[in-house]
Amino acid sequence: MSLLAVELNDAGLLLVRTGDDGAPVLAGEESPGLAVLHEGRVHVGGDAVRRYRIAPLHAQNRFWQALSLDALPWSARGIATAADLAHAHLSALLTADARRGADELLLAVPPGYTREQLGLLVGVANECGVSVAWPRGCRARRGRHGRAGALPAAPRPATASSVGDAARGVTRRGRVAPDALRVAARRRRACLAAGDGREHRNGVRARDAVRSVAPGVSEQRLHDLLPSWLQALATADEIAAEIELGSTTHRIALTRAQLEAAVERLSDDILRLVQAARPPGAALHLCFSPRVASIPGLVGRLAALRDCVVVELAQGAPAIGALRTAAAIVRPADAIALVHRLPLADAQDSTDTVEPASSAVPAAAVPTHVLFRGRAWPITAVPLSLGWSVGAAPRVLTLPAGIAGVSRSHCTLELRDGQACVVDHSTYGTFVNDERIGGRLALEGG
Repeated sequence: MSLLAVELNDAGLLLVRTGDDGAPVLAGEESPGLAVLHEGRVHVGGDAVRRYRIAPLHAQNRFWQALSLDALPWSARGIATAADLAHAHLSALLTADARRGADELLLAVPPGYTREQLGLLVGVANECGVSVAWPRGCRARRGRHGRAGALPAAPRPATASSVGDAARGVTRRGRVAPDALRVAARRRRACLAAGDGREHRNGVRARDAVRSVAPGVSEQRLHDLLPSWLQALATADEIAAEIELGSTTHRIALTRAQLEAAVERLSDDILRLVQAARPPGAALHLCFSPRVASIPGLVGRLAALRDCVVVELAQGAPAIGALRTAAAIVRPADAIALVHRLPLADAQDSTDTVEPASSAVPAAAVPTHVLFRGRAWPITAVPLSLGWSVGAAPRVLTLPAGIAGVSRSHCTLELRDGQACVVDHSTYGTFVNDERIGGRLALEGG
């Protein structure tokens, strides 16, 4: 009996099969989670991507995350619900050539599926001619520093997930928060490409050029070209982007800095999401998908977090991990399992991890004072206590009463072993750069 595995994600479906050498391999390209009704026919995957800007009112891009029997705004040729679209998409992926005789399917399911959605998913897959046993999880490289994290980016929603505890030899995944990351990032990049105000060789602005022909056709052409431009900017600071509209070729200079600025707010949201999910005081291994890597500047900002090691997962990592751990997932016939935790082989003996950078602050960057309401308070070996009612203490910085989240004796600042440290004593937590600290943290100027 041969197994297949599918990663279900609104961003795209990936099919993984066992190769001739017994190792999991990708079977074909990613099939985007998009469906479009165009010219009387429903197109899914790559076909839909090439048409969705031409017929945006008849496009659907959440039918996997919002899997249901609710009616669509339109219907065509027996397709009337999100479940019908999911069936059409999965059927297009599980062609006879892609399956090559495989008759069992493992599904790596997004977090947040209800029992009703899981039951509906089984029915959809069975209608495609395969029997189902699925995990729900993400296989990540393990670390020796406590916790790990994963950021699979999907159009709606993207999720940050905690994957660990590696030291206990298990991996599990839990939903933290949603964000319309990839759709918004793509939209911002498209607006940047179409909206730069500089003149071109033929004296036409990019925005005017895009509008000079049928809007749907020009927008579709712009979005078709975006991936190649992003790929070029991965290795270049600036490129000359070209778009042919009608008989005219328009050119614009795009820089990597412009793209990073266009998605800066989204990057800030992701950083806050990661910091909020991080256990206080713990080092972090952050695993991210190639989709996240495509967002300009984001991975670099994640790597700059304190005590954080970033690891890029292989494309299709959830499905690949499902096949590799199939023995812990597959149950007897008619006994489908929803698996949240999987064993990690040799988790304690792993030697391929990277140690996080030292938390010591260089002497030149050690702060000497803390500023509050125009007054500078020196940081010395005698602790400076902060709170709204500290009581008896050698040195006190009294904060106004009634501030939400501030305790009577909240924290202290002190100089210890050449480092300016903040020590948390609070009920509500002490935060540095949106990250809740655990116990003591060395501070850096600024």
